[in-house]
Amino acid sequence: MTDLQQPYFDIIVVGAGNAALCAALAARERGVSVVVLEKAPASEQGGNCPYTGGGFRFVHNGIGDLRSLLPDLTDDEAGRIEMAPYTSDDFRNHLTTVTHGDTRTDLMNTLIAQSRPTIDWMTAQGVRWDIYSRLNAIVGAPSVIPNGVGLTAWESGPGLINMLTTSCRRAGISVLYETEMSGLTQDDSGVVVGVVARDNDETYRIRSKAVILACGGFEANAEMRGKHIGPGWELAKVRGSRHNTGDGHRAAMAIGAQPIGQWDGCHGTPIDIDAPATGDIQVTDQMPRRSYTLGISVNLKGKRFVDEGEGFAEQTFVSMGQAILRQENGIAIQIFDSKARPHLEGRYGGSRKFEADTITQLAEQIGVDAATLAATMDAYNEQAHEGEYHPRELDGRSTNNLKPPKSNWAIRIDKPPLTAFTVTGGITYTYGGLKIDTNSRVLDSGDLPIGGLYAAGEIVGGIFYHNSLRAAGLMHGAVFGKIAGEHAARI
Repeated sequence: MTDLQQPYFDIIVVGAGNAALCAALAARERGVSVVVLEKAPASEQGGNCPYTGGGFRFVHNGIGDLRSLLPDLTDDEAGRIEMAPYTSDDFRNHLTTVTHGDTRTDLMNTLIAQSRPTIDWMTAQGVRWDIYSRLNAIVGAPSVIPNGVGLTAWESGPGLINMLTTSCRRAGISVLYETEMSGLTQDDSGVVVGVVARDNDETYRIRSKAVILACGGFEANAEMRGKHIGPGWELAKVRGSRHNTGDGHRAAMAIGAQPIGQWDGCHGTPIDIDAPATGDIQVTDQMPRRSYTLGISVNLKGKRFVDEGEGFAEQTFVSMGQAILRQENGIAIQIFDSKARPHLEGRYGGSRKFEADTITQLAEQIGVDAATLAATMDAYNEQAHEGEYHPRELDGRSTNNLKPPKSNWAIRIDKPPLTAFTVTGGITYTYGGLKIDTNSRVLDSGDLPIGGLYAAGEIVGGIFYHNSLRAAGLMHGAVFGKIAGEHAARI
């Protein structure tokens, strides 16, 4: 710790992503000293945030209300953008729908109420914003923008980290890279008074009056995935940071923090079999394979195992990723014919593909038993329908007695050439985490705050269950990060 002038900071923030940096800035605003510990090197800073589109879901009154946050948006551009207001009720309904009503009401209400004030505060901290479909407006076509994702950070997730880090440095906040938090320290009364830190040279203690854990989930820890999410998940490829290994979860629970939320739940998706083992900002966003609704998916035995047409891919890709990882070696093959090919999302263009005129030839290429695959295809086609695909409509064309069924887009796969893509399951982030109150204080098994310990971001449990809500993750990280920093600075 030779580069530090003192072994004490008022606030220690563990992690250097969106939630962590918001916590650090909020605390520093109140005049306290702050240090940020980032396990990753500077080039990999930010946890999962750099892998996101930087979208934020918050309450607003439409495009006119957002103009003050978009100073470079011209009157001409704004005049061609249509965006309805996004109300508190909208936010509440959307979040309770995707979580099947299991999200914690107190955290949800705080998130919604503080969403717009937090966006305004982030703007004052130096965050610059952009808006979806700006290019459509520029070229002159009217642009109807979904109101749920009000804004995105300038230059997406990487831009958000750059802007927040710059603001931290200007505020005099120390950031220690390649420094891992390996444990929490407590005084005789159980109050958290610092951390055990480890860098490339030594292990040492840093003292503080409060610690804020904002160091992500456990998605990059194969052992924890297998233990908590279930068998098969140890095989999942990680779509985000390789550094999110559950350090904060383990350290907090070791001193009595209460776990909460859906520990066997996560955000996942079918991805290309050739995707990197952990996130690569240059290619990760090109790896999802979500046109499975327009074909069939089979395992290495050549058998279907899931209802590919249960709903739109936006609604089912998480469960599809889970279903794939339950198959042998966590692998599946998506099969399409020439009717489906024009509708496949553009990201398939980067995939290694197999192509044949007959199912027997295709089976030989993908290494699946030809007789079994032919029987699977025959059984499907016998109950499937003639027709063309309409991917943006739930067409109700379903199989009758097939197990598993295909509830929509059950169109015969009979027009060669047939094309196949090998996929596996990818994990983005986990849902299970620590229990906090609305002041971001970590709670023990008796629902009492653990003195001096706070949490924000993905490490918090009780918000997402069953599914996630687009752009709500960054928003709740910022909201509870800001709250954590403010509250910790006052103790």
